[in-house]
Amino acid sequence: MIQVLRKLTRKMELYPLRLLLERSPSKAMIEKDIHRWILMHNRPMSGSSVPEKLAWLMYAMNLEEFRNVLFYRIGTPTKFLDRSLLSLCKTLFPPRGTLLLATSAIGPGLVIMHGFGTFVDAEKVGENCLIFQDVVIGCKNEKNDRPTIGNYVHISVGAKVLGNITIGDHAVIAANSVVTKDMPPNSLAVGIPARIIRNAGNRAEYVASGDIPA
Repeated sequence: MIQVLRKLTRKMELYPLRLLLERSPSKAMIEKDIHRWILMHNRPMSGSSVPEKLAWLMYAMNLEEFRNVLFYRIGTPTKFLDRSLLSLCKTLFPPRGTLLLATSAIGPGLVIMHGFGTFVDAEKVGENCLIFQDVVIGCKNEKNDRPTIGNYVHISVGAKVLGNITIGDHAVIAANSVVTKDMPPNSLAVGIPARIIRNAGNRAEYVASGDIPA
């Protein structure tokens, strides 16, 4: 009886969020995010529906960081109903307060692991990037002096990416590194200040997962 009531309660809680997603212009982007989060958490849900995957992320994993990305995608709705639904959803599913996404353009598939103390203020973030906790991406000196992050970039714990620089596709930034200069595709940044090692990226990781062609 208790389990039946719990399932009913969860369905009722998820209904406003599902309705909001259906009405959102970013629905397709959000569904790509959901797929990516499921993939990165090694959850075999290929035959599951989007609502089932959403419920797993919201309840089974209780991922606050996913909520941040989700609400970022939804943005600030113009219609009163959507604004009301968003306010209710943020009450039912509060995002992580110490994770800030201030970037105007973020590609699909952004995954943030353990995202406390993480600040993302880039010019642009590409597709399927992976960011960990205590990461700072932002200006170095001037207000608009912000980095551009490519696709499939892996930014490890405590890393700093600062200034008007470009991080190439499939680049990896090691833990606690401070990057203040451009990184070519498939390169690795290590140290303070970061030393760039070419042809050392994580493309193989994504090939192995079947997410991109070899």
